[in-house]
Amino acid sequence: MHRITRRMAIKSIASAAIAVSIPTPFVAAAESPVIWQGLHVLLRGDDNLAILRKQLPALSAIGVNVLIVEVGYSFDFKSHPKLRDDLSITRDAAAALKSDCRKHDIRLIPEFNCVGHQSWEGTTFPLLKQFPQFDETPGKFPKNKDIYCRSWCPLHPEVNPVVFALIDELIDGFGADAFHVGMDEVFLVASEFCPRCRGKDPAEVFAKAVNDLHKHLSARHVEMLMWGDRLLDSKTTGYSKWEASDNGTAGAIDNIPREIIVCDWHYGKRDDYPTIPLFLKKGFRVWPAAFKEEAATAALIEAEKRHRSDRMLGHLSTTWGECPIDKLVDWPALRLAAKKS
Repeated sequence: MHRITRRMAIKSIASAAIAVSIPTPFVAAAESPVIWQGLHVLLRGDDNLAILRKQLPALSAIGVNVLIVEVGYSFDFKSHPKLRDDLSITRDAAAALKSDCRKHDIRLIPEFNCVGHQSWEGTTFPLLKQFPQFDETPGKFPKNKDIYCRSWCPLHPEVNPVVFALIDELIDGFGADAFHVGMDEVFLVASEFCPRCRGKDPAEVFAKAVNDLHKHLSARHVEMLMWGDRLLDSKTTGYSKWEASDNGTAGAIDNIPREIIVCDWHYGKRDDYPTIPLFLKKGFRVWPAAFKEEAATAALIEAEKRHRSDRMLGHLSTTWGECPIDKLVDWPALRLAAKKS
């Protein structure tokens, strides 16, 4: 994931195939003094998880109370065993992490990247290797050359049952009451190479994917989080194509449920971050996220304070594998966030 460089109202639905569910009316969260001091980490295998467990007391001591673990395919899936990575997390290890998090008053939220990020460099991830028919660009871009990351097709009639089964296993394995669906940096959407998506509105296709996921998670009484960049228009916000969309998905912002928590990530220093009030005005709960640059982290936190409300949740620190798991408590940007938030 390109983390360092890391939406126009919806028009009428073009076809029944892309029809989206009507967003549930937004109900503002009750005002609470609790600030979400979050940490996002990549988690691969039981050994990795065991190291993370040892860090929980120190992380809790500096104020971390929400932990997002991006697991992806690194889980001992039973519904589709061929979709496991070589380094997989067992159910016993996931349950142990949940138990330890509960002891330290840390909310544990698993993450699985949905739609986009189905490859990295020359490696295609298990879903599209085992189900190549789900690919948004089937048969194109051999060895992933000339693309950033592959995507699955949100309109393929068989993709959701497979993905939902994986999500359910992660929810059950980690005992989760919230789930992060990723969905950042989705560049391949409504592709000319897709027999189902060709000619469709990218915003409608993207909104369908969001709403399908939200409907499934809501049925399980699980809160949904997602990255916010594809809901932003790069031209009107002034952000790059990484932090905002220049491929037509931004209109989805007006046709997805307002109870989704939007993680508004920005990794560079700015005088202001206009997307925070934008998401708040649209009715979302917002959880801004920073990366490793301390000056940028401090600037984002000041913006969070200027827009403090019952729907501005707090601050999320991300590491993207650049900080060893046994050194998380010493991550400078996290310690700065813990002090300033």
